[in-house]
Amino acid sequence: MSEDEAIGTGSRQTPKLLEQMLSGLREALEMDVVFVSEFAGDRLIFRALEGDGESFGWRKGEEFPLDETYCKRVIDGRISNVVPDARTVDETRDLCVTSEADIGSYAAVPLVLSDGRLYGTLCCVSHAPDPWLRERDLRLMDKLARELVGRLEKDGLL
Repeated sequence: MSEDEAIGTGSRQTPKLLEQMLSGLREALEMDVVFVSEFAGDRLIFRALEGDGESFGWRKGEEFPLDETYCKRVIDGRISNVVPDARTVDETRDLCVTSEADIGSYAAVPLVLSDGRLYGTLCCVSHAPDPWLRERDLRLMDKLARELVGRLEKDGLL
């Protein structure tokens, strides 16, 4: 997929429905940012970002080394899908991204294409810890992730 064809980049704007879905999730979980990441080789690319990404130092289209991300660690099983307080959990508190982006809480689910390939992740983050963030919140995120992938594949954006 070329950069111009990717969701939310180039001349194609992020579909309004995608923006509404991400905004609804952000509000429901009371998080600062919701984003869609793509795993492209050894890079993570922010393909859609809703909320105050700038406060984390993130922008849509920006890339980071995949191995340094929470997203990759979630997929690999090195950290939980839900991290209510990133500054106190052994697996996240010493990561550079925790302090650099000032991550307090985090939740992520994989975005799996209809052919079974992993596209990336759907993630929610906040600066503040969230002791109420639980595994049950993943059910909402997982449902949204499946719907999001289906819609984007249908529209030829994935």
